Amino acid sequence: MNKTVRQILSIGIMTLLLSQIGFSQAIEKYFDSTIKVDNRNVPTDLNQPYFPLEMFPYVRTDWVKVNDSLTIIRSEIIEGTYADFTMNFFSKYLHAMEEPLLFNKKIDKEIYRFTWLRSFHKPMTFRFEKKNDSYIMFYKVLSIPDEYGNNIGEIECFRLKILSKKEWIKFTQLIEKANFWEMRLGNSSYGDDGSQWIMEGVNQSNYRVVSAWTPSKGAFFNACNYLISLMNLKIPEKEKY
Repeated sequence: MNKTVRQILSIGIMTLLLSQIGFSQAIEKYFDSTIKVDNRNVPTDLNQPYFPLEMFPYVRTDWVKVNDSLTIIRSEIIEGTYADFTMNFFSKYLHAMEEPLLFNKKIDKEIYRFTWLRSFHKPMTFRFEKKNDSYIMFYKVLSIPDEYGNNIGEIECFRLKILSKKEWIKFTQLIEKANFWEMRLGNSSYGDDGSQWIMEGVNQSNYRVVSAWTPSKGAFFNACNYLISLMNLKIPEKEKY
């Protein structure tokens, strides 16, 4: 493989690895009173997805040879099909953390939830809520799943932290800089070793979810990383993958 092809492939792979998937819609579209939940709005059905189907369309990715020196990656959204495996994979961790659904009914607050799933470290979720002049972070950690995959771990740590209006404003500024509510629809990629960074946002009118595979810099990374910093976690930079 010559140098030109290697360079193009490297650029294509990096683009794929950092692509996001998601879009926002008026939240009323997703209201579903038939979903069975407890008094915390946690689904009582283990198979209940945590996201609307439309949020995870199936994306087909192909390597296309343009000529002898150029190969590109081409992605195509397949209308009417959904990435069920992806959605169910993310959902099972949120269910194990006993997290509430964010899309199924009208709320009187604004919420952002960052779910962090790393290959070699414990799953975590950071839920930042604003209601009137109250700002609260809910932080949870799951234990490491057993090596046979018989379970995905149990809640090992649950902390609640009261935060300030200043911290909320700084976070929402980072969210705005990441263009979270308008992030383009694209392909959510995977690998053997890495992580999924999943961010949800909901307010009185809109709901949105995006996911990125192993981001290492950029506005989206900075917004998620700020939530990590608010909990004063001593996580080495090399583990922020």
